[in-house]
Amino acid sequence: MKSNKIKFSLDYSAVKTFLQTLQPCLQEGDDTVYVIGNQRFINSFQSHSLSVEGFKNTGYRNLEYGIVILVEADSIEIYNDVFGGYPLFKTQENDQAILSNFLDLSKESVIDTIAIIEFIHFNHVLGNRTLSTNTKRIPGASKISINAQGYKDERLLEWSDLEAILFDDEAPTPSEKSWSGIDAFISSSKTTNPKDVLTLTGGFDSRLIMAVMLNAKSKFSTITWGQSGNLQTKTAEQISKDHSLEHREVKLDDEFQNEINTYLDYIVSNGSESPFIIDIPQFVHMCRGLEKDTNLISGFMGSEIIRGPSYSSQVTLTKFAADIGLAKTKEEIKLLIQEFQTEYPFLDDTVVNQNIDKLVDLYADYSKIGKQNSNRNTSIFKYLFLEKYPKIYGPIVKFHQDQDINLINPFMSIDFIKRMLRENKAKTDLTPYEGNAFYNYKLYKYYAIAINGIHPPLNKTYVDRGYKIADLISPLGLIKLPLFQIYRKYLRKHKVKETPTVDSKKWYQSHLEKNAENLDERLLSIINNDTLKNINQLNSVHSIKSQLILGLNKKLKA
Repeated sequence: MKSNKIKFSLDYSAVKTFLQTLQPCLQEGDDTVYVIGNQRFINSFQSHSLSVEGFKNTGYRNLEYGIVILVEADSIEIYNDVFGGYPLFKTQENDQAILSNFLDLSKESVIDTIAIIEFIHFNHVLGNRTLSTNTKRIPGASKISINAQGYKDERLLEWSDLEAILFDDEAPTPSEKSWSGIDAFISSSKTTNPKDVLTLTGGFDSRLIMAVMLNAKSKFSTITWGQSGNLQTKTAEQISKDHSLEHREVKLDDEFQNEINTYLDYIVSNGSESPFIIDIPQFVHMCRGLEKDTNLISGFMGSEIIRGPSYSSQVTLTKFAADIGLAKTKEEIKLLIQEFQTEYPFLDDTVVNQNIDKLVDLYADYSKIGKQNSNRNTSIFKYLFLEKYPKIYGPIVKFHQDQDINLINPFMSIDFIKRMLRENKAKTDLTPYEGNAFYNYKLYKYYAIAINGIHPPLNKTYVDRGYKIADLISPLGLIKLPLFQIYRKYLRKHKVKETPTVDSKKWYQSHLEKNAENLDERLLSIINNDTLKNINQLNSVHSIKSQLILGLNKKLKA
């Protein structure tokens, strides 16, 4: 499988040599522009709708993913996206600073114990820390300036700056509906390949994008992945059929299962500092089956942003991260760490106790501590934008690009996020969603309102939970939603299970059974090995944490 690895020393001549392997997208006087990982900015520079000066002044603030490199007469400037989603690392090797887009661990690498603990708690490593003590992640909205005398790096936007941009209190105008810019974002992000594909699930995010594309009369097909017979695929297939769209199902069947080892090796070798393997192989598998340069439009992160201060899945946001976001004191954070350790003892007790005060201080940055009531949930948004998006979804975007698939994610547009938050100012006062359908509609009704204003017929379609989108904004629907919740609880109580979309525990079963016996020696003093020995009896959360350790172990041994 293809890999687009970047690695060079932060030396002027070395960077110039690296740039000779790239195709510039703009030459403007003495300035040359290179863009990696963002087709929208390539298009903007090539069409001259964005100038070098415009980018340096304010344009960089709209870079939601990727890298822009500006070469001037005697200097080079490297800008990364505002979230830090494109993985970029600086490593000290033999008194040299090395820049790369992957974490290359050697057998001599000193492992950061705090990073391992964060990885188990959050499913990724926090801040600029990585698994290796001599490698740091470049934070979002950074600029690295390089000339013959050396280099310097600086942060152009701190979270407080980004927060001010996103949570602007300026009242929205009627014409400024957040979804009104989605079509323009998609159009401006496309390659010249006319092949447009929408990843369609049984949920809300892709349905909103579908409404925009139908309203714009775009030509596109749909694609859904999963195990045969899962409800998400069935729902997407029916919607596509109702709208005369070609639909393709990517089955995660035996053929896929037979490739798991290959996919794992690729992910571990080319991924970021957090070897998050859980359900990532499905994306690599899908990309291999798509035509190169396909414009793949997806709703990644939409639900998290639109729902905002809400609990998400154990795979991505994690309940632990959400609980930290709700904590009001350091004592509460300390208790959360201790409770997690009791319930999920994957870490050595001594290691956790020795580092608990430092962990509390680090985690407090994403809590309610010191926050005013009016902004009490911005810490959760901070976590979503600076942690979840860059650490979980950023590498997924890169895996697509490595396979020459142009993944377009309109929900990460700064303009969309800003407008949506303005529209829903009440979001900062919402009670975080804990899975109770009796007030679930308060968080999801945005979709119904938006789709009703874009392409109303789509509101009559069903989601994979069994109700129509229109039920979220109808009096009858408000009666039906609690009944659906009661029915789903009844099915769970009586163990009536639907076919899951993905079953990563099944994919990794043979690997997990061997993992406890083959831990890298650098993990033996940090990981509680005994917890890994009963994989067949583990519940879903235990299984996910075991899979994380599997990826971590493979990363260290690669």
